[in-house]
Amino acid sequence: MKRPISVRGRPLERRVAPLVCVPLVGATVSAIREETRLMAVLAQAGDPAAPDLLEWRVDAFDGAGDADALSDAAIVLRKAAGDLPLLVTLRAAREGGRDHGLDDEERAARVIALVDAGVADLADFETDAAPAALRALRAACRDAGVPLVLSAHHFDRTPPVDEMVGAFVRAADLGADVAKLAVMPRSARDVDALLAATTNADRSLAIPLVSMAMGEMGVASRVIGFRYGSRITWASAGAASAPGQLPLTELRRRLREAPAR
Repeated sequence: MKRPISVRGRPLERRVAPLVCVPLVGATVSAIREETRLMAVLAQAGDPAAPDLLEWRVDAFDGAGDADALSDAAIVLRKAAGDLPLLVTLRAAREGGRDHGLDDEERAARVIALVDAGVADLADFETDAAPAALRALRAACRDAGVPLVLSAHHFDRTPPVDEMVGAFVRAADLGADVAKLAVMPRSARDVDALLAATTNADRSLAIPLVSMAMGEMGVASRVIGFRYGSRITWASAGAASAPGQLPLTELRRRLREAPAR
């Protein structure tokens, strides 16, 4: 039985389509406000292309290292987002984020401040982060009722199926509410391996999973991954936050046309 998780009324469960997330990658407050406003307008208008949630890539923001600047930006963002849920991610440089000179404990403290302020509806952190940082963030998220996504990224390879299943299990063992895995495929077999690992882990774990194969080779995983147990997929509405993200309208079209498994 899966542990039920709902984000502003949007359940993370097996559906006829995954939740679609758009990253916000603006470097300034004005850029973040405009990115968010455009997505909120689509949602308020009931546009079928509208995202289901937004991911604020805090590491893309110039002021991520400044607690006061971050707090000011968060207030603007939360107001502009309206009812759209916000996933907050301050990604480590070692896993593809922009380096602000913060160690894991400092990054966790920034995310905790956003959780405590009621800005984050979900929070994302890496499974390989310092244990003390993970413990602090996990405790803050539980106190606030904010689901914690624990993620792992492989930008240079696709691990064997057993290793990928192990990555999902490790996230669950660390207290994740959602486990996420992103890999870089070199062949169609790598994409198949990711989907197989997602299915295997989804059958055995009580938490929702998110998985994707990055780059051009992995685009199919972003479209059909939900049929194998992945609950969220990413699309761009401007600059992408990871290689292989499709534009929002194109992803929505492909999801409508996705064949049954």
